[in-house]
Amino acid sequence: MDERPGDSDLPERVKQLEDQVAWLTAQLQAAAPAVPAAGPSRPLAPPLRPAPPGRPPRPATPAGPAKESNPTLWIAGIGAGIFLLGAIFFLGWSIQQGYLGPGPRLLLGLVAGCGLSLGAAMLILKGTRKLGVCVLAAGLGTLLLSLYYGTSTEPPLLSPGLGFAGIGLAILFGGGLAARVKSGGALVVALITAFWAPIAFSQGGHHEIALTLYLAVLMTATLAVPYLAKVGAQWGVTRWVAVAGVWTLVAWASMNALAEDAALMLLLVGLHALLAGLWIWLPGQAEAKPRTPTILWFLVSLGLTSLAWALWRKSQWTPEWFAGVVLGIAAVNLGLVKPLRMRLAGRQADLGLLVLAAGHLALAVPIALHWQWVGPMWGAFALGLAWAAGRAEGMEGWEEAEIASLRRLAFGMAVLASIRWFVGSVDVWDHAFSYYSAVSSLPVFNGVFAEGLLVSAAWLLMARRKGAVAVLAFIALEITANLTLALEAARIVRTLQASGLSAEAPAYLESRGASIAVTLVWSLSGALQWLRSFAVTDPGTRRALAIGGYVWLAIASLKLLAADMAHANTGIRALAFLGVGGIFLAVALLANRMKRDTGEVV
Repeated sequence: MDERPGDSDLPERVKQLEDQVAWLTAQLQAAAPAVPAAGPSRPLAPPLRPAPPGRPPRPATPAGPAKESNPTLWIAGIGAGIFLLGAIFFLGWSIQQGYLGPGPRLLLGLVAGCGLSLGAAMLILKGTRKLGVCVLAAGLGTLLLSLYYGTSTEPPLLSPGLGFAGIGLAILFGGGLAARVKSGGALVVALITAFWAPIAFSQGGHHEIALTLYLAVLMTATLAVPYLAKVGAQWGVTRWVAVAGVWTLVAWASMNALAEDAALMLLLVGLHALLAGLWIWLPGQAEAKPRTPTILWFLVSLGLTSLAWALWRKSQWTPEWFAGVVLGIAAVNLGLVKPLRMRLAGRQADLGLLVLAAGHLALAVPIALHWQWVGPMWGAFALGLAWAAGRAEGMEGWEEAEIASLRRLAFGMAVLASIRWFVGSVDVWDHAFSYYSAVSSLPVFNGVFAEGLLVSAAWLLMARRKGAVAVLAFIALEITANLTLALEAARIVRTLQASGLSAEAPAYLESRGASIAVTLVWSLSGALQWLRSFAVTDPGTRRALAIGGYVWLAIASLKLLAADMAHANTGIRALAFLGVGGIFLAVALLANRMKRDTGEVV
């Protein structure tokens, strides 16, 4: 055996290292303090407590194959779209010129689509996956257009059933290819083609049951792909496309179903919820944890509740009994907590499931009692989501994508609850500006006030964070909170007037009392916010509070001059100006005192 270069110097190098170690040891012993021979021993200092363990670092993603250049993928994707447009233009041009009859056109389209699909399979199998997925999209799209053309000619060359069966084989080819090469992109292309197939070959009429059954079969076949490929938990785009596409069509079918089909549709919607849950969580899969499962399950659970209620009403069943269905959905979410802890090896799904369960439990109460309490329950649901989003930031095991998705869902639910409250529950003009007396609901303990209070609390939690969402949440908080408090003050005044407690009050208080109460609340809110800005150290929060204070002080002043003085005599004007002016003076004096304590000269 040939000796490697440098092996003859090995003993000499080892001897040098030993000498260096011996020299370092002697230096350390000489520098160490001597131990006293006698005398009382000093007590040893207590050992320092170990620092609490921090969040473990996330495992690094293993390096995969080298990615293809983005220009290549962009050119391939654009080329696939241009090719499909070219196929459409070619069909139109050949019809105008009379060069090809319907039969040759159909045959040419089928040959081109099959050729592109087979070529895409070759590319994907050889490792050029992303480029192959683009070519597969062009191939399946060409087949769908060709088969659709064959069913739309006069007379038709193909029956709709035969065309649908043909594109079904093409979809099966795409799904099988995705399972064979473990490609989520190929599955996305097959799914999009499958969603367009029933639209392309629809013949009108009510076929909602058939469409829902087709989607159930499609979701079952789609669910088989990750189990055959042993991957799929990290296919974020694929799972979103599958769940969103299927439930969009299921929602359309549920809204258009006949009353006699509503009961069967309700069972099929429940089946789709089960299939979606399996596709979202992938139980029993030995792969990594699924990506963004909580937000997807949120959407499916909300969709299930909404569609089930629509079908329940369409069946003309007793509305109060639907509370049982809602309680069942809440129980399912509670039952998923333990198995999903095992699936995710953590508690990151607990908050989402508990919020869903609590929201449905709360929703069951107004359903069983009266639907006017649905608004407050929406507010409670938004508040729960906002709390969960903030709580998740300090918990281990939550991915940043999951937290961001939870924030977006909380923001969307808060917007929905705010719109419902403002449009469906609040009469701003009647309480804030009108000088006529009106019958009002019970103050404080009413759905309108509870709804506004819950929505405001949700916006408050979201406004405490940073970023553009926090700015929008602060603006929404200013609107909802000030309207809630001001209109509730007006409602209290109206209730006192209606109860006869103010029967001896002057007539001008009967006419303008509620409007003046709104003005006083807005001026007090602006004054307190402006005053609070002096005690806040964060520059952004300080600026926001100061701007909010100035805005509400200005609104209160304009309302006092433009609205409250209408139909008011000298007495009411004196009362209004004294109240608002007193608030302005009091807050100015307090601000002056705060500045003087901090050393500022006013």
